[in-house]
Amino acid sequence: MAADCWVCTGKDCSRSKGHDELVVEASKAGAVELVRCQKICSGPVFGTVADGRIEWFEKVRGGTSRAAAIRLAVGGGPLPDRLARRRVRKRSGRLRT
Repeated sequence: MAADCWVCTGKDCSRSKGHDELVVEASKAGAVELVRCQKICSGPVFGTVADGRIEWFEKVRGGTSRAAAIRLAVGGGPLPDRLARRRVRKRSGRLRT
């Protein structure tokens, strides 16, 4: 089963507030893969496929941001404004495994 989303487990990300909740909610929604540090540590870091490319989002701490990220990973669709502000352009299309 291929992953719908990726969650960074680097030292800084995994210690951030909201990281454990993000992993639990992503696991309940579907396939989640824990990956090593993506070198964009700024709060919990979450990646999913949007518009055919892997997109990474930082500071996915709050419940509303986590819910938007999970909805994007599961259902696809346009990028929500809440996540557009958190997108990390330099990691777009890349995955460190």
